[in-house]
Amino acid sequence: MNDKELNEYCEVIADEIKSECDDIDSAIDLAHENADGSEHVIYYNKAHAICQRCKIDDGQAFFADCFSDGGKSYDEIACIIAYGEIRARIEARLQILFEGENQ
Repeated sequence: MNDKELNEYCEVIADEIKSECDDIDSAIDLAHENADGSEHVIYYNKAHAICQRCKIDDGQAFFADCFSDGGKSYDEIACIIAYGEIRARIEARLQILFEGENQ
C-alpha cells in the first residue's frame, strides 16, 4: 500500500457512494460505514501497511481528536488511524464529486 494506491482505493469507494446517494449528508454517512468496514481497517496487517507507507496526517488527527485518552494497543491505534485516513480521503473525494454537480 502506498498513497497512490490508497487514493485510488478511496476514490473507487467514493464514486460508488456517489452513484447511490442524492445528497452529501447521506454520502458522508456511507463514507463512515465503508471506512469502518474496510479490510484496511479490520485487519491489523493492512492497517499497519497504511500507517507505515502512506501520509496519515488526517488519520493521526482523527485519533488525537477521538482517542487521546490512551488505553489502546499498537494494533488498535493502527486500525483507528487507518479508519480516519480512509474516511477523510473518501469524504474529500465526495466533496469534489458533489461540488462538481453544483457548478
